[in-house]
This record gives sequence, structure tokens and C-alpha cells, in this order.
Amino acid sequence: MKKITTIIIIFAAFISVFSCDLTENQQATADRDMIFSSETGLQTYVYSFYDYMLPTSGNAFRQDKMSDYSANAQLSTYESGAYTTETSDSWSWSDLRNINYFLKYNTNEKIDETVRNNYNGIARFFRAYFYFQKLVKYGEVPWIDEPLENDDDRLYAARDGRDVIIGHIIDDLEYAYNNITETEITPNSNTINKWTAEMFKSRVCLFEASWGKYHANTNYVKGCTVTSDELYKDAADAAEMVIDNSPYSIYTGTTYSGGRGSYRELFISDDAVTDEVMLAISLDATLRMGEQNWWFNSSSYGVQLSMARPFALTYLNRDGTFYNPKNSDGSYKNFVQETSGRDLRLNQTIRGADYTCKNSSGEYVAASANFTGLTLTGYQYTKYVMDDVSIDDGSKNVNDIPIFRYAEVLLNYAEAKAELGTLTNEDWSKTIGMLRRRAGITGGDLDHKPTVIDSYLQKTFYPDVTDPVILEIRRERTCELCLEGVRMMDLKRWACGSLWKNLPWTGVYIPALDTPIDMNGDGTYDVFFTKDADYSGEYKSICVHLNNIQTVKASDDDPDGGYLYDNETARGWNDNMYLYPIPAQVIAKNPNIKQNPGW
Repeated sequence: MKKITTIIIIFAAFISVFSCDLTENQQATADRDMIFSSETGLQTYVYSFYDYMLPTSGNAFRQDKMSDYSANAQLSTYESGAYTTETSDSWSWSDLRNINYFLKYNTNEKIDETVRNNYNGIARFFRAYFYFQKLVKYGEVPWIDEPLENDDDRLYAARDGRDVIIGHIIDDLEYAYNNITETEITPNSNTINKWTAEMFKSRVCLFEASWGKYHANTNYVKGCTVTSDELYKDAADAAEMVIDNSPYSIYTGTTYSGGRGSYRELFISDDAVTDEVMLAISLDATLRMGEQNWWFNSSSYGVQLSMARPFALTYLNRDGTFYNPKNSDGSYKNFVQETSGRDLRLNQTIRGADYTCKNSSGEYVAASANFTGLTLTGYQYTKYVMDDVSIDDGSKNVNDIPIFRYAEVLLNYAEAKAELGTLTNEDWSKTIGMLRRRAGITGGDLDHKPTVIDSYLQKTFYPDVTDPVILEIRRERTCELCLEGVRMMDLKRWACGSLWKNLPWTGVYIPALDTPIDMNGDGTYDVFFTKDADYSGEYKSICVHLNNIQTVKASDDDPDGGYLYDNETARGWNDNMYLYPIPAQVIAKNPNIKQNPGW
């Protein structure tokens, strides 16, 4: 069976906790002994955390819906800058109460201590996971490590400082690492082992180290005493522990062809590629099917999430050189040129010119991006999508969804060491170099740290970064982890939130309007751009009627007089958005909780 058997009905018979804040009673619905007198009871309880705490099969692949590098047809109130303390309503603590209940009562000496500690380790991993989500979203929050009753004064305590929260998270993860007994790769990687805890520790410490460094001298780090260097070292040490001792590695077993290769195999395989995937959401045709195709390949269900051109231009050439979107004569490269000879992750993340997909007859055929309802930029995502049109119209996906990958461990290690100034050429080769080799890159900085600044990457994304090593690590992190739920977290910790508002959502190069265009060079016209709202001629089936949102920008520096596809969407960003506001009703109930800066 591909997924863990989480018996929620039985779990509900053990304990029912449906609270929306910290002020409601724990309601036990059965004798505690039913849970804590056998390993089966402990396992059933702990397995419920996977369903309640982790991303679900319906949202795990859309965690980067809000990101600077993806055009999006449906902005939320937060994304448009219209979010308020009155609309904020996600201050939920029920999952934490479930975890703390387990940790308090898992004391039955009839069960071997090692067994009990193993399940406590899993529970403490999930408590760390819960609190990290709260730290990223709200910053300071109350630290609660018991299932509190209604009359407990701690329910009305003030928020604990970031140092307190991060210290407890690290303690929980260290306990998990030291007490979880599973050291090997779990079946289908759908349960955690001790290495998952250490991997997550590297993410947590890297986030907090960067937050402290790049938000220095602001209200966001007021009162923090743990230094960024200490946390960078913790991040590097945790990542190195996984690199040196765990059973995981970078997967390289699939030869690239037609938009599919080792990198994309991690996201479209029926069974998780356990060499590299450290935790996954398992899907199958009997127990649970996914919506990846439906969301990305349906104009009626998805949000037409599409890669923005500024990001597409950051992928390196396969020889390791920086990409130039222009030919030697100053003309713009067409889409075939743009998606040829590049880092193979580009064409395994979007539909490149070589992309093929199964048609209704079950044959693999060339398939260009769908401009008439699926892409806002011409760069149509494929990373989680099965290449089969027959599963585009419902919950039909059976490909497992990675949550944690070993690749992130390498990236965390490289960034932490670079920020400390201790990254060696050997470190670079076994982290960034390794990922670039998997991406088909054959030259450039594979075995030695870079010494040259990419002026495009610096100017467009990170103008304050002057170290070519850190700049290249950021490039690598973004290309490798695209759509995996870390982008806005990265922008926030690097104090780069304004990219959300300011990065242009431009798209592919368009050589001419009112002219049918063969984008992928297969001999078939793919799109016809026109400003004529009444056009209904020969190419109406592939016609894109340009308007105030879907429009084009003339390329003033193009000798051929072409255009760039453009998506004009008003996004909002103010620096108070680095943290979400505490809901107004929470502060009304507990005046000791103070509001975040700027809200």
C-alpha cells in the first residue's frame, strides 16, 4: 500500500480536539488507556499528525501559488495588499493541543521506553513543524507545551520572543533526531525517519539565521540574542550530518527526453523516488488521487500559474555561461532558441520547445504551451503534471508529491557555509556542482566557487548582493526548488519581499501581432495574438485577444519590432507583510498579545 494507513475514525474515538484557539478545553472521548497502553495505539495517534499537519494531496503542489516568479490569474486579498486584521482568521492551535496531549500522557511503562521515546520523537518533530509555520507566518507567538485547561493563566500570556521559539523548535528536532529509531528510507518515503528531523533542522536554522541578518536593526528582530552566525553554523552542521550519514543521494537515473528526465521524475513518478525524496504525499488510484493536472491544465479550476520571463532568463546555458536573450545582431531569440541548450531543469519545469505529451490516442506528440486559457506568459508549468491529456479534467493523478528532498539539504549547507564565509571549493562541488551536473550543465562553476557576478541576476533580483557565491546559490536554490513551497519564505528571510510586487510578469517573445506563430517549431501554428476584440477569422481557435490585463509590450531594443507577452496584475506589498497580522479577535480576547509591526 502506497500510503500510511491513517485511521482517523479510530483516532477520533480516542480523542477529539476541535478548537480554534488556545482557550477551549481538551475533550477526551475514550479511556486514555485505549491510546497509550499499546504500540498500535501510539502509532495510530501519531500517524494522524501526517494528515493534519502536512500539506495535503490537494495543495502540496500549489504552495508557491504566491511567488514573485509566477504570474497568477486569481490574487487573494493578501496578495493584492487588501488583507486586514479583521479578515485574518487563521490563528488555530488544535493540532498543537493534540501533540501536547500525546506527549503528556505517553508514559505507560508497560511499553518499552525506547518505543515510547520513538513516538515522542515523531510527535516532537511535528510540534517543531507546527511552530515553525507559526514563526514564519506570525513571528513571535506564545510557546505552549502542555494541553492546557480553560482556567490556566498561560492561555493569556504574552507572545514569547523569537529566541525562545527557535530554541524550543531546535530542542524538539534534536530530541526527534536522537530518539526516532528509524534510520533507513521508509516505504515510499511517506513517514519520517531521524534524517527528516535533521533535514528540517537545517531549514529552520537557515531561515532564522537569514531573518536575523537581513532584518537587522528592525522591529522584526527586536530583543533577539541568538546570533545569525550561530544559527548558520547549526544549519550547516545539521545539513552536513545528513550529507555524511544518511542513505539519501541525488537521483540521476532517468535520461532526459521530451521534457522528462531525472529532475522531473521526482515529481511525476507513481512511487516516490526514495533515493532523494525524504518525505512525500502518496497517491494511488484506490486510496487517494491528486489534482495536479486538473489544477495546472484547466482554465476553469486552476489559476493559470505561469513562469514569469525574468525568472526564465536566470537558468544557465548548458555550458555553464549566463544566458543572453538576444542574438549577436541584437534581435531577440525565439522560443525554440530560448529553450534549447539550457539548464535541463528549465524544460523539466515548463513546456519547452521539445516537450511531448500523450494525446487522446495515447501517442506522444509535440505540445506547445496552451495560450488560450492555461498560461499567462507562454511558460506553462509541467513540474508536477503527468504528460497525458486524459487526466487533465479531474482528480486523476497518481504521481506522489515530494514534501522534503535531499537536494534542499545540499542547498541549505551551501548557503549556510557561504554566509559564514567558510564554503570551500570541495563544498561547492558536492552541493551546487552536483545539482548542476544533474541538470546537464557541463561547464562553468562546477568544481570551483564563482568569481564573476551575473549582472542580470543581480540587477533584476538581488541588487544588494555583491558576493558572486551567494548570488549563484540563490540562483540555484530558486531553479532547483521552483514551485516547492519555499520561495516566499526565502524572499521574506532575505528581506526581498518587494520582488512580489515589482518583478514584471512578462512572458515569451512575440515576433509579430496578427500573425500565426509556431512557438515550438513543430510546423503547427500555436497562437495568434491580436488587439482586435472582434477577430473571428481563420485562427480564432488559437487566438489570444489582447486587453488591459493580457497585453504586450513593444520591445524598443528589438530591431525586428517584436513584443513581450505581458500580464498586468496589481499586486500589493508593504514591509508589514513580512509577517501576517494577529487576528483582531485574538487581541480582543487576550490583550497581552500585541500586534505585529505595521498592522
